Amino acid sequence: MRKPKLAVRPYRHHKTHKFLLDLRAYGKGRRFFRHRADADAECRRQRILLEKHSSEAIGLSQRAMSDFITAKKTLAEYGETINDAVNFRVDHLERVRRCKITVAQLANEVLDAKRKDGMSEAYLNDLALRLRVFSRDFGSQPIAGVTVEQIDDWLRNLPGSPKSRANYRANIGVLFSYATSRRMLDSNPVLHTAKPKLPDNPPEIFAVDELRALLDAANRDAPDVLPMLVIGAFAGLREAEIQRLDMSEVDLVRGFIEVKSAKAKSARRRIVQMQPNLVAWLQPFAGMKGRLVPVGARRKLEHVRKAAP
Repeated sequence: MRKPKLAVRPYRHHKTHKFLLDLRAYGKGRRFFRHRADADAECRRQRILLEKHSSEAIGLSQRAMSDFITAKKTLAEYGETINDAVNFRVDHLERVRRCKITVAQLANEVLDAKRKDGMSEAYLNDLALRLRVFSRDFGSQPIAGVTVEQIDDWLRNLPGSPKSRANYRANIGVLFSYATSRRMLDSNPVLHTAKPKLPDNPPEIFAVDELRALLDAANRDAPDVLPMLVIGAFAGLREAEIQRLDMSEVDLVRGFIEVKSAKAKSARRRIVQMQPNLVAWLQPFAGMKGRLVPVGARRKLEHVRKAAP
């Protein structure tokens, strides 16, 4: 059955709008006009749309056609089509529909999974802290709805040093990597965010005379930082491990340092054998208790560096 021909018809049931254009056969309603010229102009426009774009375009407003043309031109600048844009958007909405779990809910699930995997308390505490900060801004948002652009902007607006932002990026990456492994996402959006540029600072290496001068200055002006300095110099512990070390874990009698699993990066207990020179430096502190790193260590170390000849 053929659809009726588009034509302006008289309308006698209204005092002012005496002309009718019936578009119901094309899935649209009826349009009424006060003047015949306006009705004829709209009829011609609809006929052109019908000829160029079939019945799908019938009834589109001037605004809708303008939006379509603008969108088409904008996408063409990137070599994309309207269909490409629609497919991308539908895929995004489908992922959101498929996964309703929020960022905050997934963060709790990730922490529980990492705890069951046997990760160290230090790692879990750091991960929990950074996920909590991320959840303040995205906690109620579905994990599948967080975009690369949102994460990128969020990371760039974080206070602190590039190193701090890099740490946040790594921890947020754990969250989205978990979502990817559970097929909540097709890919990890964090991988597509910008990496903060970190200064390429090589580890500081002291000559024998320089190290002796530094340790002598510490022994003279701030003796409570000496244990952390000599352990860093002669035991090869990471800075983070030294920060967490307790003097009860330094056994001068048997000559070793115990790095407990909760304080090690690998979450594995490690025994570090001490050389005789390290034992000799630590001997005056045999009765010391509590944390190895004293209160105000950063300020005291700066004073020692300046005091060393």
